[in-house]
Amino acid sequence: MTPLMLSFLALVCITCGSALVMLWTKNILHAALAMFMTMLGLAGLYVLAYADVLAVSHLMIYVGGVLILILFGIMLTNQNSRGDKDQNNLVTEESSRVVPMLIGLAIFAGLVFILARGSFGGIEIADPNSKLSFVGVSLLTEYAMPFELVGIYLLIALIGSTYIAKHDE
Repeated sequence: MTPLMLSFLALVCITCGSALVMLWTKNILHAALAMFMTMLGLAGLYVLAYADVLAVSHLMIYVGGVLILILFGIMLTNQNSRGDKDQNNLVTEESSRVVPMLIGLAIFAGLVFILARGSFGGIEIADPNSKLSFVGVSLLTEYAMPFELVGIYLLIALIGSTYIAKHDE
């Protein structure tokens, strides 16, 4: 077994395992951590597929932006915990785990069906002089400032929503 195959299998185990943990857990913070691991595993799979631009974009947008915004939203909102006041025991009220598992299995079965019918014989690695490399360089150089501005706007929106939530008390 080659090192590339071992790294692929490790990333698949990390991605699928953390996705199952995200479906199975009732603690919202544990689900957010499992989502973080799933996103990192997906970025690693993009790197193994020689889609470096997609991997960096995935890390910047989902891991760096959306997931951090979700974590700050969870931590800064006023949630009633069922346990001690010192611990952060944010849990969901839904007691059944059957519905999320059925949804996950249905999506998995659909993807297996689509991939089983596909033909992947003519896939080639992209030319380094393609437009995709131009998009990657532009995304990390020329268009880096708009990404930073969007991040600042999201932070301002998060601080504003926290202020509004706390101000009504």
